[in-house]
Amino acid sequence: MVSESPIPREERPAIADFLAQRLMGPVALDIWTQQDSGLVRTDRDPCTFCEQVTTAARQFASLHPAISVTRYDLDRHADRAREAGIERPPVTVIRGRGHELRLVGLWSGVLFPAFMEAVVYASSGSPPLQASTLETLAAVDESLEEDLAVELLIAPYDPQSATTLRLAAAFAMVMRRVRFEAIELSEFPLLAEARMVAELPVVTIGGGRRFTGGWSEADFAEQLRRSAAGETEAVVRDRVLSSPFLTIDQAQAIVTGEAPPPDAQPPVSPGGLVLPR
Repeated sequence: MVSESPIPREERPAIADFLAQRLMGPVALDIWTQQDSGLVRTDRDPCTFCEQVTTAARQFASLHPAISVTRYDLDRHADRAREAGIERPPVTVIRGRGHELRLVGLWSGVLFPAFMEAVVYASSGSPPLQASTLETLAAVDESLEEDLAVELLIAPYDPQSATTLRLAAAFAMVMRRVRFEAIELSEFPLLAEARMVAELPVVTIGGGRRFTGGWSEADFAEQLRRSAAGETEAVVRDRVLSSPFLTIDQAQAIVTGEAPPPDAQPPVSPGGLVLPR
C-alpha cells in the first residue's frame, strides 16, 4: 500500500527551512501523468505512482513560494508530449534559468535529497562544481552540433544512484546541448527486464555504450567528453560501486525485514519521501 502523504508532515518544516535558505530563484515543476485505462498491458509498465508524484510535487511546492507546479496529462496533451519527447509517465521536469532535468518515476527514498538539490541547482544555475569540471562541460557543449542524450537508471534504495543523480542535476543546469533523464527503474520491472539490467546505477550516453556503477565528478565529466568526441576508450574508475536491481516490492521487503538482503550491497532505509509499499 502506498502512503497517501508522500512527504511526511513531520518532515515538512525541515524541508521548508532547507528551501528558504538555499533557493535563489523560481523553479517550475512540470508533472506528466496518465490516467489508468484499466487495461492490463504485458508490454509496458503501468503508471503505478502517477498520483503519488502529483501529490508529492504539490506538497513540495507548498513549502516555498518560488516553486510552481503544472500538471499535464499524456493523453489530453499528446501533441505537446510528442514535441517534448515525453513517453513514459510519471515524469517530473525540473526547470530553471533555461535548463532542465527530467525524472521518470517517484523520487523517493535516497533520491529525495538529490531531488531537492536538483531544485536548488535549477534555482541558481550555479551548482557546486569544480572549475576544471565546468571547463570540461563547457567544451563538450561547444563541440556538439546536436543534442546529446544521457540516460540514468537509478533506484530509491541505492546510494550510488543518489550520487549519480546529483551529478547529473548539476551538469544539466550548466549544459545546453546535453539532455539528462533519470528513470527510477524499480517501479518499471518490464523495462528493467527489456534492458537486461542486473545492477544500478546505469548511465547510457548518446544511446550507445552503457556504464554501470557510481561516478566521481571528474570521471563523469571526462566520460561525457570522450563520448561526445566519439572516443571509444572508457574512463577507468578507481572503484565501481553498484547495487543489485530490485523491484519496489523486493526493496520494501528487505527494508522491513520480510526478506533477506542480496549478497551485494543491501538497500538502505528510505529518507525524506517515504519508500512506497
